[in-house]
Amino acid sequence: MHSNVIERRMQEAHDDFAVRGQAVADILNAEDIQGGGWTVTAGVNLYGSFTLHHPAGFAVHVARLTPNLAGAAGRRLTVDGHYPREFYGDRAPTIGVGLDQPATWLARRLVTRFLPAYLNVWPTAMLHKRLEEQYTAARTRLNARLERALPTLGPGAVGGGPDRLQSYASVNHQVEGERAMCRVKARLNHPGTAVDLRLDWVPADLAVRILQVLNPAPPLEGRIIPGARALDASPEAIATPQVVVGEVVRGAQARHPRPQLPEGRRAISRPFYEPWFAPSRKRRPLAMPREEVVPAER
Repeated sequence: MHSNVIERRMQEAHDDFAVRGQAVADILNAEDIQGGGWTVTAGVNLYGSFTLHHPAGFAVHVARLTPNLAGAAGRRLTVDGHYPREFYGDRAPTIGVGLDQPATWLARRLVTRFLPAYLNVWPTAMLHKRLEEQYTAARTRLNARLERALPTLGPGAVGGGPDRLQSYASVNHQVEGERAMCRVKARLNHPGTAVDLRLDWVPADLAVRILQVLNPAPPLEGRIIPGARALDASPEAIATPQVVVGEVVRGAQARHPRPQLPEGRRAISRPFYEPWFAPSRKRRPLAMPREEVVPAER
């Protein structure tokens, strides 16, 4: 098809759908649908389309997508919603409207069949957009911090902007006067809260230093300073081992102080072992049945 013919058909479709879309927008504004304020933009394509925009940000796209089909299916408009590019969730189902129907019928189908489901999904789509913006800002800040720590860290051959997920670097490290090359790969998670860090061909001394930084509980180093109570004591008393008062562990033998008895009597101390179980109740001893007393014959 000649280019002039294509351009002429595209212009005709644009003008036709601009009129159709404006008629629908006027009806929606006259009926005060969602507070009014609807505007229309006609698409530039071969078969025609228009988009209805609302001041709140959502929009409705109407297009002729099946002109190659025969009969009424070829003269059918598909109504779909506009969503942020960050939204990948479930969308409202599309509906079909006949191309030959008047603008009043199209507006009524939009209000009764499409807008309720679409406006139910729209808040979730906007939430995904705000979260994606926060994640993008977090990755941008994290990449900037990584670049300040290692200036050679960059997007590499794959490219990428400030919010990229992967960065690469090659580092020259001096080991005993010789230069050694190690490679670094940093991959960020989507929210920008963690980094998958990969190091290749790291010299031994540098690897040990990195592991020391990653050690969560390094050994303590320093001198032991006596407490406030021991400051007035002599150095010998401070160095003398002291007995630390502890607790009795279950199952171990416990010593109890002897009770104070009157003079002349002695208490016998017996070892007491705490049982490993805790009885729920005290059992009473079994009582033997009493024998019946038979009176003796006189």
